[in-house]
Amino acid sequence: MGKRLLVLHGPNLNLLGEREGTAGRRFEDLNSALRSRAAGHDIELKIVQSNHEGVLIDTLHAERRSIHGVVVNPSGLFGSYALKDALEAVGVPAIEVHLDSARAKQSVLKAACAAQLSGKGFDSYLQAIDRFAQGDLSADLKRGKAAAPGKAKTIGRKVEASKPDVEAPAKTIGRKAEAQAPAPAKALARTAEAGGPAKTLGRKAQAEPPAKAEPGKSIGRGSKGTPAADLLSRALVRQKIAERLSGKLTAGALASWARTQWLEVQRGAPAESGYRDMLEDNLQTLTLSTMPASRLSDEQLVDMMTQLEE
Repeated sequence: MGKRLLVLHGPNLNLLGEREGTAGRRFEDLNSALRSRAAGHDIELKIVQSNHEGVLIDTLHAERRSIHGVVVNPSGLFGSYALKDALEAVGVPAIEVHLDSARAKQSVLKAACAAQLSGKGFDSYLQAIDRFAQGDLSADLKRGKAAAPGKAKTIGRKVEASKPDVEAPAKTIGRKAEAQAPAPAKALARTAEAGGPAKTLGRKAQAEPPAKAEPGKSIGRGSKGTPAADLLSRALVRQKIAERLSGKLTAGALASWARTQWLEVQRGAPAESGYRDMLEDNLQTLTLSTMPASRLSDEQLVDMMTQLEE
């Protein structure tokens, strides 16, 4: 066999589908689907379910030297720092999965995992198997941890705070905000080098031709409805999906773009305020869209565009 993965099911997942009596959606059906998907990728699985936090942690400790990755659904233990610490201590790449999205955003395990998949029922598990089959996630895990401190520094700040032009505000004390927009930082710098900052005080913004403004200085702003390339936004994702539907992008190119964007967000790149989690989920779905089991139809891509407009 190739890789060996450990699948950990948290509390009460052993009762999946029993109360509803839904055929094909029981716990046994989930494990059967996991083994079938893993076999198709030449992956060996060890599956453990427990209603006790300590059993899951002990299993991680015992299996740490014989596995290449972990798929974990903490269920009611989504707030377990002990389980999070165990994942970090073991150091094996892990993907956290949830059948729905209700607990995913609150989970503390996300910080110790290379990825988080949620809201897709059994498919969340199956897509995790596919992710491991695509390659080693060790690099993603390290990048995710390295990006964490950078994210903490931006808590409470607006996305615009990450703009690289820090020299311009000092030159505009006392001016109205409207006068700052057309005059880019480079134009102010050229004026300062010429020894004439005082000559421009009191002039209207129209005195500086708007055509001189450089695209690179408009991070986070749109231009006539066109999404800014440096900011991950719903409009940018919709644009890429539209290019895929029109034939300008291949399915593989869209998946590659989505994976690159997802990694950048994990490193702390700016994303549209209030929609970071939604955008991460959509990028993960697009990343896996070339896999046979996760391939997206044109109708599903249109549905995704509609959801991104809401």
